[in-house]
Amino acid sequence: MSDHIHIIITGAKEKARTILLSRKKLKLGVALSVGLLCAAVVGAVVSTRMFVENSNLNAQVAAMNLKLIESTQESRNYADRIDDLLSMKTSQTATFEAEKEALVNKTLAEFNERNELIENIIKNLGIKIKTHTPIANSGGPYIPPSESLQEDLLLRADKNLDILRRTPLGRPLAGAISSPFGYREDPINGEKGFHSGVDMQAKRGEKVAATADGTVIQASNNGDYGHFVEISHGNGFTTSFSHLQEYKVKKGDKVKRGQVIGLVGSTGRSTGVHLHYELCQNGNPINPVTFMQTADLFKGAAIAEIKAESSKKMIAVASLSKQSQGHTHAKIKALFPLSVEK
Repeated sequence: MSDHIHIIITGAKEKARTILLSRKKLKLGVALSVGLLCAAVVGAVVSTRMFVENSNLNAQVAAMNLKLIESTQESRNYADRIDDLLSMKTSQTATFEAEKEALVNKTLAEFNERNELIENIIKNLGIKIKTHTPIANSGGPYIPPSESLQEDLLLRADKNLDILRRTPLGRPLAGAISSPFGYREDPINGEKGFHSGVDMQAKRGEKVAATADGTVIQASNNGDYGHFVEISHGNGFTTSFSHLQEYKVKKGDKVKRGQVIGLVGSTGRSTGVHLHYELCQNGNPINPVTFMQTADLFKGAAIAEIKAESSKKMIAVASLSKQSQGHTHAKIKALFPLSVEK
C-alpha cells in the first residue's frame, strides 16, 4: 500500500490538479486541527467561567461598597448624635451649675442673716463670746485663714449654734409662772425675802426638761430645795430644778435640751406642787424670764423657717462642705426640740 494520497482537483476548464499528501502528514494535520479545536473550546469555557466569576466578584464588591457607604453614613449619624448629646450635656451642666450657684448664694445670704439673728440674741442676753488671744511662749507655722466664704459662714454658724445649744433657753415645762424672780413676801413666814428663781405651776408627776445641753453636777436631796437637780452648761451658766418628786438623772450625766431630768413634786420647803427653776451666771442668780421669752422669739423667727425649708437648704449646703454641713445640720435639728420627750 502506498504511503501517499493523491488528491485530484478539477478546475472549470477541466484541467486537473493533483496534490500528493503523505498519510502521516495528513494524520498529523488532522490531530493538530482537532487539538486546536479542543483548545479553543476549553479556552472558551474557561473564559466564560472567569467572566461569570468576575461578574460575581464585581457584584460582591459593589454590594460591599454600598454597605460601606451605608456604614459610613451611619457612623456620621452616630457622630452627629454624640455631638448633639455632648452639646446638650454641656448646656445642661452650665444650667445646673448656674442654678446651683444661685441656690448656694441664696442659702449663704440666709445663713448670714440667721447668724446675725443668733448673734443679736446672744448680745441682747449679755453673753460674751470667748475669743482666742495669743499667749507667750507659743509658735508654729503660719497658716492663712480660709478665704472660702462658705466655710467661714459654716464655722461661724457652728460656733453660734454651740453657744445657743449650751445657753438655757425655753421653758422646763409648760405651766405659768406663779411666783416671779426677785423680792417677794415669803409664802411660809410672810416676811419679805429674795426669790432667786421662778415658781411654775404644774401637776404632780409632770415631766421637767433641761433647757440646754450640759452636765449634771448635782442630783440629790438638798434641804429646803427638796429633791434637786443642778446642771452646768458652760460659759458660766447653771440651771437648777427644785421640789421634785423624783429625779431621772445622776451626777456626771450628759444631758440635751428637752431631755427629761425629773418629775414635778412638792419636796423640801414648799406649800404645794410646783417647780422652782433657777438660772445662774457665774454663780449669781439671774431672772430666767428673758431667756424663756427669747427662746419663744427665736422659735418664731428662725426655727420654723429652718424646719420648713431644711431639705432645700441642705442640698445647697452639701455643695459647700459635706463634713461641716452634716455637723451643723445635726446641731440645727437638735437646737430646739421645743417639746419634752415622751
